[in-house]
Amino acid sequence: MKVRLSLNQIIQHFAPGWFAAVMGSAVIVVAVFVFRQFVPFAGPIQIGLLAFSIVLFLVLLIPWGLRWFRHPQAVRQDLNNPVSAAFFPTMPISLLIIGIALEKTAPAFLSETMLWSSLQVLWIVGSLGILGFALSLVTIFIEKPEVRPEASTLGWLIPPVSALLIPVLGLSLAGHFSGTPLGTVNLLGSLILLGVGSVLFIVILAMVFNRYIFHPLPPVHLTPTLWVGVAPTAILSITALRLVKPLKAAWGFSAQAEEALAMLFQMGAVALWGFAFFWLALAVILTVRVHTRTPLPFALSWWAFVFPLGALTVSTGVVYQALPVDFFLWVGLTALAALFGLWLVTVFRTAQGAFKGTIFAPHSGPQGGGPQGGATETARSSH
Repeated sequence: MKVRLSLNQIIQHFAPGWFAAVMGSAVIVVAVFVFRQFVPFAGPIQIGLLAFSIVLFLVLLIPWGLRWFRHPQAVRQDLNNPVSAAFFPTMPISLLIIGIALEKTAPAFLSETMLWSSLQVLWIVGSLGILGFALSLVTIFIEKPEVRPEASTLGWLIPPVSALLIPVLGLSLAGHFSGTPLGTVNLLGSLILLGVGSVLFIVILAMVFNRYIFHPLPPVHLTPTLWVGVAPTAILSITALRLVKPLKAAWGFSAQAEEALAMLFQMGAVALWGFAFFWLALAVILTVRVHTRTPLPFALSWWAFVFPLGALTVSTGVVYQALPVDFFLWVGLTALAALFGLWLVTVFRTAQGAFKGTIFAPHSGPQGGGPQGGATETARSSH
C-alpha cells in the first residue's frame, strides 16, 4: 500500500538515521579492499560502491539540511528524544567513512594532492560534526530529568563509535602530512578523540547493558540496534594496528621500542576483535530469538545490521594482514559474504519503502522519553 506524502511532509519527518545507509554502503568499499586478493573484480566493485555512497550522501543531504531550516521544531523534538537523538551523528560519520573508502580506492581522476586535500577536508568537517553532536547530545541527556532506563538502546553507542572512527582516517592523514603542523594536528586530534570515544564507549555500554539485563527488551523494531555493540571494539582493533608508524614518525622512538609496541598493539587488537566477535554472536542469537517470538518488521533501523558487520569484516581483514592465520581469513570471508547479502536485502527493502512512501511516514507511537518514546526514528517501517 502506498502512502502519499508531500515533499514538505517527507522533509518534516525525515529521519536522522538515514545516513546509516551511506555508512553501510561505504564500509563495504573498505571491506572489499582488505580482502581484495580474494574478491573477483574488487576494483570495479569498490569504485561502484564508492560512487553509490557519495551520490546517496548528496541526495540525503538535501532533505536533511532543509529540515533544519523549514522544520526546526521537528529537529528539536528528535534531538530531545532518547532514541532518535543518537542517530544524528550518522551524518558526519558518513563523511569519515566516505573518506576512508576514498583513500582505499584512490580514483584515477584525482591527483594525489587533490585526494589528500579532499580527505583532510572530510576529516575536519566530519570530526567537528561528530564532536559537536557528541557535546550536544550528552548535554541534552544530562539535562533531561525524565529519561528512564527503558528509553536507552545500544543505539546510544553511536556517538562514541563516531569519535572512535576519527583516528582511522586521522592516522592516515598524520602519516601523509608527517613533519608538518597539519600532521601534528591530525595525530593529536586523533589521539584526543580516541580517548573521548573509548571512555564514552565503556561508560555508555555499562549503562545500556544494565538496562538490557534489568528491564524488558526495547520494541521489536529496535532489535537491530543490538548489533551496534559490534562496532566499537572492531574499530579499536583497527586503530591499535595502525598506531605504531605515526607515533614513531612523530616522536622518533627506537627500533626496539617500535617492535615492542607493535607486539603489544597486535595482542590488544586481537583481544578487542575477540570482544567484537563475541558481541556479534550474542546479537545474532538475540535477534533470532526475538524474531522467533515476533517477526522483525522492516524499518530504517535495519541499516544497524550492516555497518557493524562491515566494521567487523574490515577489522578481521586488518588483523589477518598483521597475523596471517587462516582462522581470521575464513571468518573474514564469511563475514564479507554475509555483509553483501545483508546490504542487498536492506537496499532493496529501503528502495521499496521509499517507492511506496511508507518509510517516510511518521510513527504513530507516543513521543517522549519512555520506553516507546523515541521510537519515531526507527519505526518508519516499509510495511
